[in-house]
Amino acid sequence: MHSTTLTLDNDIVARLKQLSLMRNDSFKQTINKVLQAGLNVIESQPVHQNKPYRTKPVHLGAKLPNLDNVGEIIAATEGELYK
Repeated sequence: MHSTTLTLDNDIVARLKQLSLMRNDSFKQTINKVLQAGLNVIESQPVHQNKPYRTKPVHLGAKLPNLDNVGEIIAATEGELYK
C-alpha cells in the first residue's frame, strides 16, 4: 500500500463524498474504487497509434513568377495593363 496526497477539484470532492455516503464506504475506499473502475475502462480501450502527418501535393495551375519581383507578380495576375 502506498500513501500519497491528491489535490482534487471541489466538485469532484463533493461527488466522491456523496458516492461514499450512498455506498456506505469510507472516502478512501470510494476514491480507490473510482480510480480502479476508471483505470479498467481506460485500459480496456484500444491504444490508438498516431499516424505520421502527411500532406498531399495539389496542382495549383500555372507556375508562379519569381515572388521577389512584385511587378512580375502583378503583371502575371492582372495582366500587363496594370501600369
